[in-house]
Amino acid sequence: MKAAILHGPGNIKCEVIPDPGISKDEVLVAVKVAGICGSDIPRYERGIFPYNFKILGHECAGEVVEVGREVKEIKKGDRVAVIPTIPCGKCPLCRVGKFSLCDNFIRMGTRIDGCFAEFIKVSPQNLLKLPGSIDYEEASLLEPAAVALHTLKRGRVIPGDLVVIMGFGTIGSLCAQFADILGARSIYIVDIAEEKLNLARKLGFTNLINAKKEDPVKRILKQNRQGADLVVESAGSKITLEESIYLARKRGRIALLGLIRDDVVIPEKAYSTIIHHEINLYGVYDTDLEPFPPYNSWRTALYFIARGKIKIKPLISHRFRIDEVSEVFKSISCNRGKYNKVLFTF
Repeated sequence: MKAAILHGPGNIKCEVIPDPGISKDEVLVAVKVAGICGSDIPRYERGIFPYNFKILGHECAGEVVEVGREVKEIKKGDRVAVIPTIPCGKCPLCRVGKFSLCDNFIRMGTRIDGCFAEFIKVSPQNLLKLPGSIDYEEASLLEPAAVALHTLKRGRVIPGDLVVIMGFGTIGSLCAQFADILGARSIYIVDIAEEKLNLARKLGFTNLINAKKEDPVKRILKQNRQGADLVVESAGSKITLEESIYLARKRGRIALLGLIRDDVVIPEKAYSTIIHHEINLYGVYDTDLEPFPPYNSWRTALYFIARGKIKIKPLISHRFRIDEVSEVFKSISCNRGKYNKVLFTF
């Protein structure tokens, strides 16, 4: 099969390697679409050390082409999305169903080989069957959609909230759509890329702020003196983190989703604001995987995408073949603002 092999920092190539064999309790999936996550770029830039794997990618959907003899719930020909997190099932958090917080989890494309390949072997427990109303491109974004929904759950969003989205990348745009579904009275979108604000406009959002041209804190607080009920920090920058603190109302909530790669020093004014305004900070990692709705954001996200309530197609900015992986990663690394959701199609 063809696969994108990461040899070291900044060195990824499409090569032909053996198909992965499956055991009696595994399933082989032919990958139809795989998405590049923002977290894949720093892994590409710094290499995979100290982990012993070579293939990135954890957002994908495909068709089951082979089934182990002990697998009963999945059959050949099933259309599926792949859930990349593999919990240990034994630690205290796994025992109460908090699988995404597993003490010993493994994640495809970060600890073991991922989905930037023509085939991937998977446990049937990590597959979600797709209804006929959803295609492979939409299904490949189920993982970021589930993360977005989990973000709003962590941020305790309720109908009538004023919500600010700092950064309108893929997950930020999905957070905005879910906030609308969940009854936010007003949603502000803040970004520095005009093309991303244009995407927000196409999706029906009207309170748009280009932070390169105006101060989002002054604009939002002028129009909403009390501040925002919930701020989603999905840009992952020191500047947007500080702005999020000033934007939250007293006892407001901030969902910290964006990954900041440098050390963060919180200015005294911002720190004092957190204390004096009793602001709630919620860390967000991965998504909830509890067995039953409404605690499984994967199944809830699938429900809304399949019914056209969450728009996926407008978020896709580029499609490539896996043969182009070297040029694609190099280009994204040099100019991230040019891209939104990038897909490899097989």
